[in-house]
Amino acid sequence: MQSTVLYQLIDALSLLVSQQGLAQAHKGEPVVRLARAHLFTALRQLDGWHKGLAIQFLYEAGLIGAHFVADLPPLPPVLALHGADLSGLLLPRANLAWAHLAVSDLTGADLRESCLICANLYAVDLVDADLAGANLCGANLYMAELSGANLAGADLRSAVVAPTQLASARVSATTRLLD
Repeated sequence: MQSTVLYQLIDALSLLVSQQGLAQAHKGEPVVRLARAHLFTALRQLDGWHKGLAIQFLYEAGLIGAHFVADLPPLPPVLALHGADLSGLLLPRANLAWAHLAVSDLTGADLRESCLICANLYAVDLVDADLAGANLCGANLYMAELSGANLAGADLRSAVVAPTQLASARVSATTRLLD
């Protein structure tokens, strides 16, 4: 069931990219609204492992922002994940540099040792998320809920995050904090 839902999502989004120009579409266009409908419907049916695979697909397809080539500017997001249920997401050691995950629910997510350099995590719910060893350099964590989040060994240099947010998270001596 989980794999079927995931493959149907990937097929639907692949068709929208190849036949309807989703990768070049802008916010509010019908193809973007259709893609979000497919995505949000699938996410409600997926467990953490399959949600992780879906997010990895979106990232690799350049649909939620990315930075693949050093000499070129990062890709802007095509799909906004505002309101997305990514709770329980399992995606340790992932590369999500420059990804836009703003205003999504990442409660209990496993993003250990992930690369989240310059990721947009604005107002993301990261309650009890595991970000141990994650690279969050330059990430936007403004208004993110970090209660109980494991930040042991995480790199938060140049991240946009307030000390009051960090007070409710689990930090350790190995957590690299603000410059």
